[in-house]
Amino acid sequence: MRTATIFRTQDIYAIFARLENPRDRCIFALGIYAGLRIGEIIRLRQDQLFTEDGGIRQEAMVIRKKKKTVLTCSIPIHPKSRQVLEEYKCTLSENGWLLPSKDSQSGHLSRAAAHNILIRVFRTLHLEGASTHSMRRTCLTAMFSAGVLPSTVQAISGHSNLGQLRQYMDTDEQMDANQAIMQLQY
Repeated sequence: MRTATIFRTQDIYAIFARLENPRDRCIFALGIYAGLRIGEIIRLRQDQLFTEDGGIRQEAMVIRKKKKTVLTCSIPIHPKSRQVLEEYKCTLSENGWLLPSKDSQSGHLSRAAAHNILIRVFRTLHLEGASTHSMRRTCLTAMFSAGVLPSTVQAISGHSNLGQLRQYMDTDEQMDANQAIMQLQY
């Protein structure tokens, strides 16, 4: 199994520049800044991100299905996602879905349609090994590399255990330990 590429900062800027409409930027922002899977993004309802008066929530309320249970996870909304959501909200219809679609039986954009939107841009930019899962891997790896506690990254990602999460991320643990020691300021 090939592992999804982790985006560099310049890749992220280039992708945002190529995404032409607010809906597509919204999909990418929620993947890159919240670490959501493409399937989680397409199933978001407007009330999970917006308040009743049309404001943007401080945290996205993400519903995850795990085998026989349903978990709700609160993920803080990054300021850049907030900007994208602000731009996007004026285009939304009243059907309740964040990514509504008249072409879908579910009423929301299909996973394949969202995937195709992003893959076209990744290919145009010649991002080898990039997939929609690259957004999630990039986000979670960046959090871990920035010093966020692994248990916090796990809570955001929804991984069942830290072992799964560590296999998933692209990190050099020795480098992280060295960086952590160098950060001591006492």
